[in-house]
Amino acid sequence: MFARFETIVRCNRGHLFTTIWVPLGSFKAIRLGPRRYQRCPVGHHWAWVRKVDPDQLSAAEREAAGRVHDAHVM
Repeated sequence: MFARFETIVRCNRGHLFTTIWVPLGSFKAIRLGPRRYQRCPVGHHWAWVRKVDPDQLSAAEREAAGRVHDAHVM
């Protein structure tokens, strides 16, 4: 259901991962403009995250981000 909203994001410490990013809504994060405050599953910390343009990432970065998802909404 949410697959079309899966987006690569980068936390403020530089970790890349995939999260559900629904426009005008958030289920697991606090929104502030184009950023969200949520748990980073890579570094296991709370962080500000931003959407990343996949075209600006290498193939290896996209693959690595695709392997790490934050907690899914049921």
